[in-house]
Amino acid sequence: MKIFINARTEEICGSVAAALDDLGAECVLCAGGETAALSECDAVIVSTPLRGEFGLNFVAETSKKTSAPIIVLARADIAEDVQSRIRFTGAFVLAKPFQKSVLAQTVKMALLAKENINRLEQEKTELLGQLDDVKTIDRAKCCLIEYLNLTENQAHRHIQKLAMDTRRTQREIAEDILRTYSGMTTL
Repeated sequence: MKIFINARTEEICGSVAAALDDLGAECVLCAGGETAALSECDAVIVSTPLRGEFGLNFVAETSKKTSAPIIVLARADIAEDVQSRIRFTGAFVLAKPFQKSVLAQTVKMALLAKENINRLEQEKTELLGQLDDVKTIDRAKCCLIEYLNLTENQAHRHIQKLAMDTRRTQREIAEDILRTYSGMTTL
């Protein structure tokens, strides 16, 4: 696992990295400078404030550049305010000071949450594809009903049978039907 750490100084970056020793993570340290390695990292930790800015702009920009979970370290007295300001980024906020084990647990939870989000997005993509298939098949059935005077059950069976006989998907058959009857008008 590779973790990108951004803080005001190299010393702060090093102390955050040391707190993650038990995770066995490779830490990429950045004291307000080069962010090219962001895309290769599994998680991002930002210890506020950064050089030149508090760090919220960096978090917002980082959330656009990477899908890696972001953990923001902020003083305890402002942690809730920071969370409300960066809520749209999906970043986690951890109040400073914190125990080493709490940071490690937060990183683990953030990575787990990201895995779950990725899984849900994949399921959503699959379901949207299935929904699109159903819509295409239904449009093809409507064409068969309109032009061949079939019932809905007959049209459905016709598409199924063609798909089985030709070893193609019902969607492919439906697309062929739509191409065949596109541009035709009823009298």
